[in-house]
Amino acid sequence: MKKIILCLFILLTTGCTKKEELSMEEKYDSSYLETIPDNAKYYIDNLPDNKVILSLKEIEKYNQDIARKTSSIYNLNIQTLFKETILNYLNMSSLPPMPKYNNHQIITENTLNNILENQNLDAIPKEVTLKKALVIQRTNLRSFPTDISFYDDINTSNFDRIQQTALSVNTPLLVIHSSKDNKYFLVMTKTYIGGVKQEDIVLVNNKDYTYFIHNPDFIIITNSYLKISNTLLDMGVKLPYNKTREKGYEVVIPIKDKEGHLLKKRITIPKDQAHIGYLPYTKKNIYIMAFKYEGLPYSWGGKDFSVDCSSYVANIYKTFGFTFPRNTSEQNKSVGKIISLENKTNTEKLQTIKSYPANLLYEDGHVLIYLGMKNNKHYVINASGNLLKVAEEQLDTSYHLNRINKLVLIN
Repeated sequence: MKKIILCLFILLTTGCTKKEELSMEEKYDSSYLETIPDNAKYYIDNLPDNKVILSLKEIEKYNQDIARKTSSIYNLNIQTLFKETILNYLNMSSLPPMPKYNNHQIITENTLNNILENQNLDAIPKEVTLKKALVIQRTNLRSFPTDISFYDDINTSNFDRIQQTALSVNTPLLVIHSSKDNKYFLVMTKTYIGGVKQEDIVLVNNKDYTYFIHNPDFIIITNSYLKISNTLLDMGVKLPYNKTREKGYEVVIPIKDKEGHLLKKRITIPKDQAHIGYLPYTKKNIYIMAFKYEGLPYSWGGKDFSVDCSSYVANIYKTFGFTFPRNTSEQNKSVGKIISLENKTNTEKLQTIKSYPANLLYEDGHVLIYLGMKNNKHYVINASGNLLKVAEEQLDTSYHLNRINKLVLIN
């Protein structure tokens, strides 16, 4: 009888059975301080509803479908790689056609030979045991182990042709090999294989890797960039969550000591810069996240604390739990339901897309977010290589309208 009374007391005081336990997001959403960028308000105010488009479980299934449709999302659960496989991966990247320039100087043949030699390919064993690692400082993933830039002309500084992508803090990696000068590791990320500076990552054991990457209690950074304790955090960065304090969320970031060993550092993230768990996937939140980047600089591969078109979109969708391929060539065939706009007139294109605000438009080599109608005109927002920034643009009179060939629905 006492046991029955105790069970009834627990049910009454908790208000839920085990089946009805609240998720982490449901427990803590009330602490999130929402900030809406001014230019997003028009589109949000004109939304007919703000229902959740996909649940977290549906997004997990969505990610599985994306991974099946593309070969550019790698399995980070593997433990070994054969040298032949590694060399095949590296052969996907080749030095760009010359001439190229660095610091306003032409890159010499001698420099090229030194870069190739620094790959240290002869030292790769027949079978490599992979080591787990985490990014501790926002860093660049390079096609080759060098910080020398490869620009097309002497005055260019936004299109480094061997920049693959920027890696955010707490990005998981598999370390494959070391460069000859021991300054770079060859690593595998979820979407790329390339060289990263050894000083910007830390090797970890399985337990610590699981703590940082698969922790069920986590926050997501919801600002475009956030610098705390000399650490730059991108939108979509996922960090282990400890507790909610008056000034914000206490989280843990990976750092390393002078000997290169992992340390767990606690920092506090302001409540208007992060969200406990993933954000609900709604059109309102798409607009908020998209406009948080407005005006920030564009650079190929996200170099120099910037974004390019595909990383801009991928970072926004990370906040909801999506894992997109890194490049537009893979995104535009795998991330959602494709509606072809090929062989349509511009009028027909606009007529088709007007019913699908807060979805993606692709042209060859570029992606834009369709915002919807404003003052009877169609608008998009994108990380623009022409404007060299993230910008809202009118689509009707834009050169993009002639080039877009796919509407992709993420629902």
